[in-house]
Amino acid sequence: MMATSLEKELRLIRERLDSIEDALAEEMSEDDKKAHAEALKEHKEGKTVPFVRKSKR
Repeated sequence: MMATSLEKELRLIRERLDSIEDALAEEMSEDDKKAHAEALKEHKEGKTVPFVRKSKR
């Protein structure tokens, strides 16, 4: 199955975000790293509120 151009673009965005997260993680303190890991865990468990953009009127 061929990936659509949108799927390819999303994959590239995810790769860029992963690179940015890796770069930022190198600069984080241990407390920041723990808070980040906890936030990711809560997100995966569905405990966070998703961002929903309000429509423009």
